[in-house]
Amino acid sequence: MKNLYIDIDGVLLDKGSAAEGLVEFLRFATENFDCYWLTTHCDGDVTPVFLYLVGKVPTEALPYIEKIKPTKWGSLSKTDGIDFTKPFYWLDDNLFATEKQVLEERDCLTSYIHFDLKANPHQLHEVQQLLKTNDNL
Repeated sequence: MKNLYIDIDGVLLDKGSAAEGLVEFLRFATENFDCYWLTTHCDGDVTPVFLYLVGKVPTEALPYIEKIKPTKWGSLSKTDGIDFTKPFYWLDDNLFATEKQVLEERDCLTSYIHFDLKANPHQLHEVQQLLKTNDNL
């Protein structure tokens, strides 16, 4: 099973509100991938993530949110939280030059999926379809 690294702001939340299709996406993601938080809200502990999301997402999303595991990456580069020994996808709205360089050096830039909910509010639906297609789910 592939790892799926998930950012929050700009991916699951758009301007502090749940993105369109959030519950359906989280159900799909947690059933088909080993999911990990790769967000500034998580540094080895999922409690701050949960507290941040409560009240911003539908209550139906909470059981899926609880299934997502923490990463520990510090404040330098989110790529420090990625296990490069396993295939993965990374959903984020902002890729820094240093992170892009790491992905390129490890020949896995295509594992990064850029989010722009402002330009495409349906992106969670589209990414779910993309992941289904790419992984024959």
